[in-house]
Amino acid sequence: MKEFCHRETIIISCADIVEKETVDNEEVYYFNGKKLDKTANGKTEVELAKEKIAEIVNNFLGRQYENTIVLTGAGSSILRETDINEEIDEGINIYDHSGKIMSELKNEIEKHLEETPDVFSLYELAERVKYFPEEGFNIEDLLTKVDMAKDYVDEKEKFEKTIKEIERKIKNLCDIKLCKYHKHGEFINKLVAKRKSHNRVKIFTTNYDTLFEQALQEEGYIIVDGFSYEFPRKFNSRYFDYDFIIRGDNKIIDEPEYVDKVVHLLKMHGSIDWRRYKNGEVIKCHDKDTNSLMVYPRSAKFELSYESPYFDLFSRFQVELRKKNTILIVIGFSFADKHIKSIVKNAMLNNPHLNIFIVSPNIETKEYEDFADRAKKYENVMLLGYTFNQFVDIYRKQAAYSDELFMDVGDSHE
Repeated sequence: MKEFCHRETIIISCADIVEKETVDNEEVYYFNGKKLDKTANGKTEVELAKEKIAEIVNNFLGRQYENTIVLTGAGSSILRETDINEEIDEGINIYDHSGKIMSELKNEIEKHLEETPDVFSLYELAERVKYFPEEGFNIEDLLTKVDMAKDYVDEKEKFEKTIKEIERKIKNLCDIKLCKYHKHGEFINKLVAKRKSHNRVKIFTTNYDTLFEQALQEEGYIIVDGFSYEFPRKFNSRYFDYDFIIRGDNKIIDEPEYVDKVVHLLKMHGSIDWRRYKNGEVIKCHDKDTNSLMVYPRSAKFELSYESPYFDLFSRFQVELRKKNTILIVIGFSFADKHIKSIVKNAMLNNPHLNIFIVSPNIETKEYEDFADRAKKYENVMLLGYTFNQFVDIYRKQAAYSDELFMDVGDSHE
C-alpha cells in the first residue's frame, strides 16, 4: 500500500500549476493536475519534469526587462548539504558557512547565554518580559517584548548586558565566509548576462552578512553600495546616482561606453561592516570589536526604517518598483517584514508594468497568499518553490528535449 503524501506546490502561475508528490521515496510530478509519466532520450520522468520546470521559469525570466531588481532575505544565505550536487570537501563544515533559520538562531543564542557569566538565560529573559509563546520560541518576538519592557525591568545592568550579548551573537553568526558551494556569484553572472539595458541590476537585501559583497568582488564587479570610494568610506545615497563609463580618445561616436560589471547593492537593514560615528556619519569598516549598524530582529524595524540611512534605501526601493517594464526577483524573503510586504503589494496592485518572481522553498505559507492569488489570475506574477541554490541551478538552463513531449500533460504555458 502506498503511503499518503500531500502534494507540494512547485510553481504557481496563471498558465502553470506544478506539483510534486513523494510516495515511497519516489517523486511524482503533476502539471496542471495531470501526472507526468513519460520517459525520453534515456531520461527519467523526474529529470524531464525538472527540465520542464526550468523551461517555464526561464520563459518568464527571459523576457526583455528594462529594469531588474532583486529582493533577498535570510533564505539566500542558507546553505544546506541537500543543495550541493557534489562531494563536499573534507574539512568544510557547511553549517559554519550558512545563515541561520529562526530555530537555529534561538539555539545558538541560548547556548551562548548559558556560557556567558552575569547574564540571564534565554528563558529567564523571556520570563522577565512576560514572553510566553503558545507556538514556537521566536527571537524576533522576544526582542520585541524586550524593547517594550526595557524601561520597567529590574536588574537593569544584567538585563542590558544580556541584550548586548544577544546582539553580539547575532552579529557573529552573520560573519559568514563565502565558500565554493555558495551560488551568489553564479546568480549575479546569469542575471547580468545578455542584458540590453544600461539600467544597473539592483540588489536590495535585508541580510546583515556580506556574502553578496564577497561574491561580487570575487567575480570582478564594481559594487555601488552608497559608500564613497575614498577612505574612510562614508555613506551618501547620491552615489547610487553615479555610474561608470569607459573614456577613450579614439572613439568615433561621442557616446558613453558603460562598464559592464557594475551592480548596485542596497542593504535595507544595515550590515555587520557598517558603523555610525558620534557625528552621525555612517562608515563602512571591518573592525569586529565595534558595534555594527544593524536593524536587529524586532517589530521596531518599521520605525527604524524612517531613520538615516535606512530611509534612503527604502525610498529607492519604492522608486524602482514604480518603473516601467520592471522585474522584481524575490529570493528567500518570507515577507514577515510587514512594511516591506506592504511596499511590494502596493506596487503590484498599482504598477501594471511590474513583474514579480518569488523563490522560496515553501510558497504555500500565509505570507505568500496574496501573491499566489495574484499569480493564478495574472501573467506578471510567478512563484517557485525552490531554494536559492536550486533556483540558480536551473536559471537560464537550456531545454534539451522536444516540446512535443509535454503536449498532453496539461501544460498551457506554451
